[in-house]
Amino acid sequence: MVASQEVSECLVQASEVAQVGAAGRGVVAQVHVDRADRVTRDQVLVELEASEEDMQVDLARLRVGSDVAVRLARARAETAELNAERLTTLVQRKLVPKSEQEAAALEARSARLEEEDALYQMEVAEVQLQAALAARERKRVRAPFDGVVTDRAISAGELYNEQGTIVTVARIDPLHVDAYLPASRRAELAVGQTATVTLETGGTHEAVVRVIDPVLDAATGTFGVRLDLANPDGAILAGQSCFLDLAVGN
Repeated sequence: MVASQEVSECLVQASEVAQVGAAGRGVVAQVHVDRADRVTRDQVLVELEASEEDMQVDLARLRVGSDVAVRLARARAETAELNAERLTTLVQRKLVPKSEQEAAALEARSARLEEEDALYQMEVAEVQLQAALAARERKRVRAPFDGVVTDRAISAGELYNEQGTIVTVARIDPLHVDAYLPASRRAELAVGQTATVTLETGGTHEAVVRVIDPVLDAATGTFGVRLDLANPDGAILAGQSCFLDLAVGN
Protein backbone atom coordinates (compact mmCIF):
# COMPACT_ATOMS: atom_id res chain seq x y z
CA MET A 1 0.00 0.00 0.00
CA VAL A 2 1.33 3.42 -0.95
CA ALA A 3 1.91 5.62 2.08
CA SER A 4 2.71 8.88 0.28
CA GLN A 5 3.56 10.23 -3.13
CA GLU A 6 5.46 13.32 -4.17
CA VAL A 7 5.61 14.89 -7.63
CA SER A 8 8.77 16.55 -8.93
CA GLU A 9 9.51 18.50 -12.07
CA CYS A 10 11.73 16.72 -14.58
CA LEU A 11 13.14 17.01 -18.08
CA VAL A 12 13.11 14.45 -20.88
CA GLN A 13 16.34 14.39 -22.88
CA ALA A 14 18.09 12.28 -25.50
CA SER A 15 20.25 9.68 -23.81
CA GLU A 16 23.20 10.52 -26.07
CA VAL A 17 24.00 13.32 -28.50
CA ALA A 18 26.95 13.02 -30.86
CA GLN A 19 28.32 15.79 -33.04
CA VAL A 20 29.73 13.60 -35.77
CA GLY A 21 32.56 14.54 -38.12
CA ALA A 22 35.05 12.87 -40.43
CA ALA A 23 38.61 11.86 -39.58
CA GLY A 24 40.10 14.23 -42.16
CA ARG A 25 39.31 17.24 -44.31
CA GLY A 26 37.97 17.14 -47.83
CA VAL A 27 35.16 18.04 -50.19
CA VAL A 28 31.76 16.55 -49.32
CA ALA A 29 30.72 14.20 -52.13
CA GLN A 30 27.41 12.84 -50.82
CA VAL A 31 25.08 13.49 -47.90
CA HIS A 32 22.79 10.50 -47.37
CA VAL A 33 20.66 11.84 -44.51
CA ASP A 34 18.78 14.95 -43.51
CA ARG A 35 17.30 16.41 -40.37
CA ALA A 36 14.77 14.14 -38.61
CA ASP A 37 15.94 10.98 -40.42
CA ARG A 38 16.18 7.82 -38.32
CA VAL A 39 19.58 6.14 -38.57
CA THR A 40 21.12 2.90 -37.38
CA ARG A 41 24.54 2.24 -35.90
CA ASP A 42 27.33 2.22 -38.56
CA GLN A 43 25.03 3.56 -41.27
CA VAL A 44 26.93 5.79 -43.72
CA LEU A 45 25.71 9.35 -43.25
CA VAL A 46 28.14 11.37 -45.37
CA GLU A 47 30.98 10.60 -47.79
CA LEU A 48 33.89 12.85 -48.64
CA GLU A 49 35.47 12.86 -52.10
CA ALA A 50 37.78 9.84 -52.23
CA SER A 51 38.91 9.23 -55.82
CA GLU A 52 42.57 8.95 -54.81
CA GLU A 53 41.76 6.54 -51.98
CA ASP A 54 39.64 4.44 -54.35
CA MET A 55 42.58 4.16 -56.77
CA GLN A 56 44.90 3.15 -53.96
CA VAL A 57 42.45 0.41 -52.94
CA ASP A 58 42.22 -0.83 -56.56
CA LEU A 59 46.01 -0.86 -56.87
CA ALA A 60 46.44 -2.74 -53.59
CA ARG A 61 43.84 -5.31 -54.64
CA LEU A 62 45.70 -5.89 -57.91
CA ARG A 63 48.91 -6.55 -55.97
CA VAL A 64 47.18 -8.92 -53.58
CA GLY A 65 45.43 -10.74 -56.40
CA SER A 66 48.57 -11.46 -58.43
CA ASP A 67 50.95 -14.28 -57.48
CA VAL A 68 53.02 -14.01 -60.67
CA ALA A 69 56.16 -12.97 -58.79
CA VAL A 70 55.82 -15.95 -56.41
CA ARG A 71 55.27 -18.44 -59.22
CA LEU A 72 58.19 -17.04 -61.23
CA ALA A 73 60.52 -17.14 -58.22
CA ARG A 74 59.42 -20.70 -57.41
CA ALA A 75 60.04 -21.83 -60.99
CA ARG A 76 63.51 -20.30 -60.94
CA ALA A 77 64.28 -21.96 -57.63
CA GLU A 78 63.15 -25.38 -58.86
CA THR A 79 65.20 -25.01 -62.05
CA ALA A 80 68.26 -23.93 -60.09
CA GLU A 81 67.90 -26.88 -57.69
CA LEU A 82 67.62 -29.36 -60.56
CA ASN A 83 70.72 -27.85 -62.12
CA ALA A 84 72.59 -28.12 -58.80
CA GLU A 85 71.57 -31.79 -58.48
CA ARG A 86 72.72 -32.49 -62.05
CA LEU A 87 76.08 -30.88 -61.42
CA THR A 88 76.45 -32.81 -58.16
CA THR A 89 76.13 -36.02 -60.12
CA LEU A 90 78.63 -34.81 -62.69
CA VAL A 91 81.09 -33.82 -59.97
CA GLN A 92 80.82 -37.31 -58.51
CA ARG A 93 81.73 -38.67 -61.95
CA LYS A 94 84.54 -36.11 -62.14
CA LEU A 95 83.08 -34.65 -65.33
CA VAL A 96 82.90 -31.01 -64.08
CA PRO A 97 84.89 -29.10 -61.48
CA LYS A 98 83.49 -28.89 -57.94
CA SER A 99 83.54 -25.09 -58.10
CA GLU A 100 80.86 -25.19 -60.79
CA GLN A 101 78.62 -27.38 -58.62
CA GLU A 102 79.15 -25.07 -55.63
CA ALA A 103 78.15 -22.05 -57.72
CA ALA A 104 75.00 -23.86 -58.84
CA ALA A 105 74.12 -24.76 -55.23
CA LEU A 106 74.57 -21.11 -54.20
CA GLU A 107 72.34 -20.02 -57.07
CA ALA A 108 69.65 -22.51 -55.95
CA ARG A 109 69.73 -21.17 -52.37
CA SER A 110 69.52 -17.61 -53.67
CA ALA A 111 66.54 -18.53 -55.82
CA ARG A 112 64.71 -19.97 -52.79
CA LEU A 113 65.40 -16.75 -50.91
CA GLU A 114 63.89 -14.82 -53.81
CA GLU A 115 60.80 -17.02 -53.52
CA GLU A 116 60.58 -16.25 -49.80
CA ASP A 117 60.91 -12.56 -50.57
CA ALA A 118 58.11 -12.81 -53.16
CA LEU A 119 55.88 -14.47 -50.54
CA TYR A 120 56.80 -11.74 -48.06
CA GLN A 121 55.89 -9.07 -50.61
CA MET A 122 52.46 -10.66 -50.95
CA GLU A 123 51.99 -10.33 -47.20
CA VAL A 124 53.10 -6.70 -47.44
CA ALA A 125 50.57 -6.16 -50.23
CA GLU A 126 47.81 -7.52 -47.99
CA VAL A 127 48.77 -5.06 -45.24
CA GLN A 128 48.88 -2.25 -47.81
CA LEU A 129 45.38 -3.21 -48.92
CA GLN A 130 44.11 -3.01 -45.35
CA ALA A 131 45.78 0.40 -44.99
CA ALA A 132 44.19 1.59 -48.24
CA LEU A 133 40.78 0.37 -47.09
CA ALA A 134 41.26 2.17 -43.76
CA ALA A 135 42.15 5.38 -45.59
CA ARG A 136 39.04 4.99 -47.73
CA GLU A 137 36.90 4.37 -44.65
CA ARG A 138 38.12 7.65 -43.15
CA LYS A 139 36.26 9.41 -45.95
CA ARG A 140 32.97 8.01 -44.67
CA VAL A 141 31.00 9.36 -41.73
CA ARG A 142 28.98 6.69 -39.93
CA ALA A 143 26.31 6.84 -37.25
CA PRO A 144 27.80 6.06 -33.82
CA PHE A 145 24.53 4.55 -32.57
CA ASP A 146 20.85 4.09 -33.45
CA GLY A 147 19.13 7.44 -33.29
CA VAL A 148 17.76 10.41 -35.18
CA VAL A 149 19.50 13.22 -37.07
CA THR A 150 18.85 16.50 -35.28
CA ASP A 151 21.05 18.73 -37.45
CA ARG A 152 22.98 18.63 -40.71
CA ALA A 153 25.63 21.33 -40.92
CA ILE A 154 27.04 20.78 -44.40
CA SER A 155 25.97 20.04 -47.98
CA ALA A 156 27.51 18.26 -50.96
CA GLY A 157 30.26 20.28 -52.63
CA GLU A 158 31.37 22.10 -49.48
CA LEU A 159 34.87 21.83 -48.09
CA TYR A 160 34.88 20.12 -44.71
CA ASN A 161 37.41 20.98 -42.03
CA GLU A 162 38.11 18.07 -39.70
CA GLN A 163 37.45 20.21 -36.63
CA GLY A 164 33.82 20.82 -37.54
CA THR A 165 30.55 18.94 -37.11
CA ILE A 166 28.86 17.42 -40.14
CA VAL A 167 25.82 15.73 -38.60
CA THR A 168 24.38 15.70 -35.09
CA VAL A 169 22.79 12.42 -34.03
CA ALA A 170 20.69 11.88 -30.89
CA ARG A 171 19.81 8.56 -29.28
CA ILE A 172 16.12 8.68 -28.41
CA ASP A 173 15.61 5.10 -27.22
CA PRO A 174 15.87 5.05 -24.33
CA LEU A 175 15.35 8.66 -23.33
CA HIS A 176 16.75 10.08 -20.11
CA VAL A 177 14.50 11.67 -17.52
CA ASP A 178 16.46 13.99 -15.21
CA ALA A 179 15.12 15.41 -11.95
CA TYR A 180 16.46 17.00 -8.76
CA LEU A 181 15.01 15.94 -5.44
CA PRO A 182 15.47 17.24 -1.87
CA ALA A 183 18.05 15.45 0.27
CA SER A 184 15.30 14.12 2.55
CA ARG A 185 14.13 11.80 -0.23
CA ARG A 186 17.52 10.22 -0.89
CA ALA A 187 16.86 7.15 1.27
CA GLU A 188 13.61 6.42 -0.56
CA LEU A 189 15.21 5.71 -3.93
CA ALA A 190 17.01 2.69 -5.34
CA VAL A 191 18.42 1.84 -8.75
CA GLY A 192 15.90 -0.29 -10.65
CA GLN A 193 12.91 1.37 -9.00
CA THR A 194 10.06 2.38 -11.34
CA ALA A 195 8.35 5.76 -11.47
CA THR A 196 5.58 7.40 -13.45
CA VAL A 197 6.44 10.21 -15.86
CA THR A 198 3.71 12.63 -16.97
CA LEU A 199 4.73 14.40 -20.16
CA GLU A 200 4.23 18.03 -21.11
CA THR A 201 2.76 16.82 -24.41
CA GLY A 202 0.32 14.53 -22.61
CA GLY A 203 0.33 10.90 -21.54
CA THR A 204 2.02 8.99 -18.75
CA HIS A 205 4.78 6.39 -19.00
CA GLU A 206 6.83 4.22 -16.69
CA ALA A 207 10.53 4.90 -16.30
CA VAL A 208 13.27 3.07 -14.42
CA VAL A 209 15.78 4.68 -12.05
CA ARG A 210 19.30 4.15 -13.43
CA VAL A 211 21.48 6.77 -11.72
CA ILE A 212 21.28 8.37 -8.27
CA ASP A 213 23.88 11.06 -7.67
CA PRO A 214 26.07 10.19 -4.66
CA VAL A 215 26.79 13.87 -3.90
CA LEU A 216 24.37 16.65 -2.90
CA ASP A 217 24.34 20.09 -4.46
CA ALA A 218 25.36 22.19 -1.45
CA ALA A 219 23.70 25.35 -2.79
CA THR A 220 20.24 23.81 -3.20
CA GLY A 221 20.34 20.80 -0.88
CA THR A 222 19.20 18.54 -3.72
CA PHE A 223 20.57 15.50 -5.53
CA GLY A 224 20.13 14.39 -9.10
CA VAL A 225 18.34 11.29 -10.29
CA ARG A 226 18.23 9.91 -13.84
CA LEU A 227 15.70 7.44 -15.21
CA ASP A 228 15.51 5.50 -18.47
CA LEU A 229 12.31 5.96 -20.46
CA ALA A 230 11.73 3.44 -23.25
CA ASN A 231 10.88 5.05 -26.59
CA PRO A 232 11.09 2.30 -29.25
CA ASP A 233 8.81 4.01 -31.79
CA GLY A 234 10.21 7.50 -31.22
CA ALA A 235 6.80 8.91 -30.27
CA ILE A 236 8.03 10.66 -27.11
CA LEU A 237 9.72 13.96 -27.88
CA ALA A 238 13.02 14.75 -26.22
CA GLY A 239 13.49 18.21 -24.77
CA GLN A 240 10.09 18.48 -23.11
CA SER A 241 9.37 19.04 -19.44
CA CYS A 242 7.58 16.48 -17.31
CA PHE A 243 6.44 15.55 -13.82
CA LEU A 244 7.92 12.61 -11.96
CA ASP A 245 5.82 10.58 -9.52
CA LEU A 246 7.86 8.45 -7.14
CA ALA A 247 5.78 6.23 -4.86
CA VAL A 248 7.05 5.99 -1.27
CA GLY A 249 6.26 3.28 1.24
CA ASN A 250 4.62 -0.14 0.94
